[in-house]
Amino acid sequence: MNHEKIAPGLMVAMENFQSQGETGLMPQMQTMGLVPSVGTSKPMRTVVFLDCDPNASLDHLAQHDIRINQSEGRFRTAILPFASLDALSQDAAIKRILPSRYLQPKLDVAGEMTHVTQWRGEAQTGGKNVIVGIIDTGIDASHEAFKGRILRIWDQQLRGDGVKEGGYGAELTPGLFSISRDDHGHGTHVAGIAGGADAMFCGVAPEAEFIIVKTSFMNAHIADAVRYIFRIASELNRPAVINLSLGGHFDAHDGSDPLSRIIDEQSGPGRLVCCAAGNEGTDDIHATAVVAALATQEIRFRVPATIRNITLNGWYDGDAGIEIALVSPLGVSTPFQAVIRQGNNAKSYQLPDAAVTVASPPPNLANGDHQFVVDLQGQRQADVNSGVWKLLLRNVAKKPATIHAWIMDDSQAASVIFTGAAVSDSMKIGSPGAAASAITVAAYTSRAQWNDIDMQHQDVGFAPDTISEFSSEGPLRNMQAKPDVTAPGAMIVSCLSKDSPARRRDIFREHFRVMAGTSMATPFITGLMALLLQQDAELDPAHAKDILRKISSIPGQSGTTFDNKWGGGLIDAAKLPFVLGSKQENAG
Repeated sequence: MNHEKIAPGLMVAMENFQSQGETGLMPQMQTMGLVPSVGTSKPMRTVVFLDCDPNASLDHLAQHDIRINQSEGRFRTAILPFASLDALSQDAAIKRILPSRYLQPKLDVAGEMTHVTQWRGEAQTGGKNVIVGIIDTGIDASHEAFKGRILRIWDQQLRGDGVKEGGYGAELTPGLFSISRDDHGHGTHVAGIAGGADAMFCGVAPEAEFIIVKTSFMNAHIADAVRYIFRIASELNRPAVINLSLGGHFDAHDGSDPLSRIIDEQSGPGRLVCCAAGNEGTDDIHATAVVAALATQEIRFRVPATIRNITLNGWYDGDAGIEIALVSPLGVSTPFQAVIRQGNNAKSYQLPDAAVTVASPPPNLANGDHQFVVDLQGQRQADVNSGVWKLLLRNVAKKPATIHAWIMDDSQAASVIFTGAAVSDSMKIGSPGAAASAITVAAYTSRAQWNDIDMQHQDVGFAPDTISEFSSEGPLRNMQAKPDVTAPGAMIVSCLSKDSPARRRDIFREHFRVMAGTSMATPFITGLMALLLQQDAELDPAHAKDILRKISSIPGQSGTTFDNKWGGGLIDAAKLPFVLGSKQENAG
């Protein structure tokens, strides 16, 4: 096996699989693209990204039960048995094998406040002949707000022959849409903001048409969905904008991960992608440490009860020298582990508090930086011992080194958090929002109170008319400016899926509900891009971002500025006529 080709997160999974079998992978099922053998005759399989020779034919790998979804291109997706990683890693055309990770799904007042409704009427644009692609939890196709405007649904979770971009799931055409349901509600709400058509709760681009992908939320499958939507739009000779109200923190936070790179490759004239900045603004999931030469420093993190799996994703410069150790709440430590440049770079350690696996490979080929992954699992399928853990960082080089780390756990919320001086509020925008070409969107609180369907007054306690406290902060780890822009994201009224649960307090009117997040801000910009694409079908990411910069500002600040929280600021569509040249700025 060529261990150098296998990304550290996948090496950790392999180490657990080889030592414990499928049982060792159970805690990672919620975060990594793993397909268990339970109930089938197939062995444990994993979904991966491949970084390979763009022109290579990989058909011969089928003999190892490796199914590759694309026939060309540098970044491809595949599914294969764990046992076939050996053969895959030794293929000359394969440069890197990376695990697929699960990402998380992250208008009445808003439209008027940003003057989008006013400009849409003046410009006589509604997104006609533009495709809005929604990759999310699905859509309630029976909702009146979408009537007659959904062209295709690719449900990646249904059994079927799949599509050209991936031989899994089922592609549905009108008449079959009822087979696919949005039992979460997130995707329906997002689609309604981007382009729902309703007299009272109108989306931004009510004449646009939809291509929907109900995704599994594996980032490899999201990449397949991006390719799928742009292909269908091209076949229809339509411009398209894709909405990705989702994200994660298993990547380098610099846009070098496969999903971000695929978005960059796929974007271009008439092909735009809008991404959520994230909702971790108040979560202590990022830590930074500057370790002096030949010194040791610690980063602390607190583990509550009932957590079974924790992952630390760390990065530092490729010319630095860092050794890693972990100290449990009982004071038991793993040995320091240096970069392992040859052979298996993942080592397992059995502590009384948890089973610990550390992967410390050579520099990453995509960006030249070092990555380390630390995986903690409860012993014998129990919980990881609660309390304060310490990540020790020993600098063996003769110059200081800066280490960034992000922490994830298997709970629905960010339960495991960093503590102490290392906690950093910045750099919480991961993939796909880190993609250079993506329009990455922060959230603004346009509404904090409302009367629900029972006319009961509700108040979430957010400060109104300012940046939402939950909105994730930039910049990227390589100091590139993100987010790009801010749009209304709390509390937004949009479509309610009839198949999804909703508390009475969150139902605004029949068939409509209130939700908050950068997930809601992103489709606002997606809809605006659809309006602009109707006027200019060749609009590309650079020009789109330039327009957004010119119509955005940070409230209370003058001039063109950038802020790690606001990006370029809150949009104001009233400036669009001047920016687009239909009026002179000094007219009148």
